[in-house]
Amino acid sequence: MKNIKTPLDSWLKELESIKQELEPLPEGYLVKKKSSVYYHVFKNQQTGITKNVTLIQQLCRKRYLLVRKGQLETNINATSPAGLDNRTPMQLIASLPKAYQTVPVHYFYHPQVDKWQGRLQTTDLYPETAVYTHNGIHFRSMSERTIAEQLDKYGLLYRYEPIFGLMEMDVSPDFLVKNPFTNKVVIWEHFGAFNQSKYADHMNDKMDAYLSQGFQIGFDLITTFQYHIRKPERIQELIEDIILHF
Repeated sequence: MKNIKTPLDSWLKELESIKQELEPLPEGYLVKKKSSVYYHVFKNQQTGITKNVTLIQQLCRKRYLLVRKGQLETNINATSPAGLDNRTPMQLIASLPKAYQTVPVHYFYHPQVDKWQGRLQTTDLYPETAVYTHNGIHFRSMSERTIAEQLDKYGLLYRYEPIFGLMEMDVSPDFLVKNPFTNKVVIWEHFGAFNQSKYADHMNDKMDAYLSQGFQIGFDLITTFQYHIRKPERIQELIEDIILHF
């Protein structure tokens, strides 16, 4: 079973990590003028940095960290549940000044997330069934490709059908997705043929393995059916409510 930590332990650890990450980040803040001109403001001076994507990303990450730091400090010092700040990462970002609302969301992600081994090619158990292509990856169904397209819109790293061991069986989830704020890995299973008995039995075995190892639906385990795929906003809600969450 997974080790269970109290929220206070996690908050204190994250707070210390944020303080360390903030130290080398540039001073000043980001502003935007006209339609697409970004400036770095520092010591009452404004410097155009529209082409300096690295600096823009650093300023965005810094502003997010400062807001998250304040949120953690509030929660650590709260004396009752009513005093907790329960905003999600996306809500924290939405609270930032207008200049920060115009950049891609991945500008706020932890820079270390890029070191995670991202997209792997599908397993070769049944290569002839992987016929739906997106960004060079071959998916077994149009629905899985739709999920991948939405993950890409958020700049999220994922692995498609990787094999890893749980208990005494090897499982191959449809997706492993990296939470760019917490580095938590989320399993995503899409039930595309659950009306077929053999498929249903296999999926039940996988779900039993996940649950027995401490994975929780709605926290680090996502399950979807065909009705989720019909409207992209359903997939977007799952991404924001589960993957892009603390």
